[in-house]
Amino acid sequence: MARRGENIYHRKDGRWEGRYIKGRKPNGQPRFGSVYGHSYNEVKKRLIPLKAAYCAQASSVRSTMPFRDFLLTRLAEQRVSQIKASSYDSYFRIVHNHILPALGDYPMHRVTQQLVRKFLCELHSSGLADGTVRNIYRYLCSAVKSAVKSGAMAHDICADITLPKAKGKDIHALSLTEQQHLERTVMKTLRESKSRQGVEVMLALYTGMRVGEICALRWADVDFDSGVIRVSHTLQRLTLHGGDAKTAVRLGTPKSDSSQRKIPMSAQLTGLLRDLSAGATSEFVVAGRGEFVEPRVVQYRFERMLERARLPHVGFHALRHSFATRCMELNVDVTTISKLLGHSSVKLTLDIYTDSLLEQRRAAIRKLDSLTPAAFGIPDCNACL
Repeated sequence: MARRGENIYHRKDGRWEGRYIKGRKPNGQPRFGSVYGHSYNEVKKRLIPLKAAYCAQASSVRSTMPFRDFLLTRLAEQRVSQIKASSYDSYFRIVHNHILPALGDYPMHRVTQQLVRKFLCELHSSGLADGTVRNIYRYLCSAVKSAVKSGAMAHDICADITLPKAKGKDIHALSLTEQQHLERTVMKTLRESKSRQGVEVMLALYTGMRVGEICALRWADVDFDSGVIRVSHTLQRLTLHGGDAKTAVRLGTPKSDSSQRKIPMSAQLTGLLRDLSAGATSEFVVAGRGEFVEPRVVQYRFERMLERARLPHVGFHALRHSFATRCMELNVDVTTISKLLGHSSVKLTLDIYTDSLLEQRRAAIRKLDSLTPAAFGIPDCNACL
């Protein structure tokens, strides 16, 4: 049985065995060595220099390795792992565009909590979005934890750092009047044009799908019998790290498990898609020249559609926000909206669309007033309207 905390055992053959860490595996797990003796004290005495040697070696690594080398090695390991290409592209940008320029030249032991706090302040003051700063910080925290696990850092310098609460984003959604005008323009274009441009707008307005999900949508994903659309892929342009080409369009799985979902189709959308599917020459619903259309082309098409409709410029993502806003105006519960949008949690939906729920909150207060109209000695204002 081992003496507590010392990893020394009395073996069945009568000898004593002591184990010590002699190195680390590539995944950070310890590699153990053993020494033997005829007594507990003998083994304990033999372990002291071995443990001291390992501590000195680990301290030397922490003192001399540049943080840059550790980050680049970790990034290379992530590239050959099973992470999505879009995730690696995001990590690459975070490391090369932000962390390396600020912290890469410091030795591991000199990357302190104070230095990380200063780095985060500089990111905030540079005008980066709160979400971008949080993504950078999350990656840095993960890298530091990996360094501690492998023995390259003494302790977790990110453990006691808390980022300020993120500010809510301004949500740009079309008003109902703007949406109706845009829909009339789209339907007129679809009737007059042979290119079928505009179906992507109707899909976004009536399903809330992301632009990459719409670009990746195949006719095989549209189930007319059950009246649902299966969202199982996304299409995006990614940076290529190595080779002659700089970017390439990649078809992959959605950003999270919750993004893979089934969306019921309205009767109007079902009729439109059924008509378009009859003469389809591509496996993709949104197509150009017989193949898929990438997100930046969809954005360009949308800008031209806004010009035809004489509406102010907004991004294509505003159509997704418009879908969510219309659902809230119809008092659809937030859980259902969250599922339709493919959000990872209802909290995320509430955080994004909290201002869109203001009218519902006002209605709730008016109902509360109607229960006890004379509680403050004031006439029932609602009855006067």
